[in-house]
Amino acid sequence: MPSPLSPPATRTEVESVLRCAAPRRVPLFLPAIYEHKAWFIGSTPSAISRDAELLTRAMLAEFEAIGPDALAVGVDVYNLEAEAVGCTVSFYEGTDTSIPGIKPGNHIVHVGDDLTQAKLPNPLKDGRMPVNIEAARQVRRAIGDDFWLRGAISGPFSLAISLVGAEALFLACLDQPDWVRSVLDYSGRIIKEFSKAYIDAGAELIVFDSQASPELLSPSMYEEFVLPVTQDLVQWAATQGIRDLPLIIGGNTTPIAPLLAQTGANNLLCDFTGEFDAWEEVCREHQRSFRRNISPRLIETGTPESIYDVACRELRRGRSVPGFIMGTAVVPFGTPTENVVAIKRACIDSASW
Repeated sequence: MPSPLSPPATRTEVESVLRCAAPRRVPLFLPAIYEHKAWFIGSTPSAISRDAELLTRAMLAEFEAIGPDALAVGVDVYNLEAEAVGCTVSFYEGTDTSIPGIKPGNHIVHVGDDLTQAKLPNPLKDGRMPVNIEAARQVRRAIGDDFWLRGAISGPFSLAISLVGAEALFLACLDQPDWVRSVLDYSGRIIKEFSKAYIDAGAELIVFDSQASPELLSPSMYEEFVLPVTQDLVQWAATQGIRDLPLIIGGNTTPIAPLLAQTGANNLLCDFTGEFDAWEEVCREHQRSFRRNISPRLIETGTPESIYDVACRELRRGRSVPGFIMGTAVVPFGTPTENVVAIKRACIDSASW
């Protein structure tokens, strides 16, 4: 059973919030729990990311301990697509709780490559995609259909960096823009293959593209290169029955908030470093739901009382905002459960304000 604090939101309630329709009496709570899933079952990120049974157990334990209003299938969410087409991932054995990652310099695409016939993955066979797909099936069976279960996919720009390398891709944006568009198109084709398998397994989708943050990529380059391929992905997802698609880009994305609203994704992220008022204005104008994050450092090291107070402050700011969601930045491995639950408690208490 989920956390006894309150029942999780139904699919209808989630959809209502994401579409900026009727708010939920208790605001939605969507914590970002990925590698920390392993902590709930005394395992490690490397172990659960390679074993569908362990990943399923970890997700169901997360569901019981936290009672979130959605679950995300994923651990090291930026690596699976690249690994499935040939990149090598470093894993950690024994009790090492480090997060798996693409090996440095292990890039399979080189600037100028013709990618028209490049390999596409089979999500039921290649890399660790089958682990996530099977976990999605098992979790869906366990929690039923009336719950928002999302399969984690990379965004096109972040996947392109994994395939090509950051320095090479950024230079190519300046010197070979047409080729950059071709590698982003290839990234989009890979992502769609993975997405189709998630959908077949009974999951929705959540897109992660933090390498496209304005802290790394200028707003003008985002508009030129990333916006078109992201719009294509969102439009394609709609043809697959995915009406509600979150787009997660961490960091202070305030400079590109109007562009993110143009992607078509209807659930956007105002990270803890983002400017709340500016984001609220954009989301109101474009009728986009937005999630406000709390700092992972605070959640990891603060007291439940201090975390509760910060959550209440953010909830007061968001109480009149259509589509407001309370969230967290990525919860570090080993964070005390009571610290995360403190945010949910604030959501529940805010219903009586």
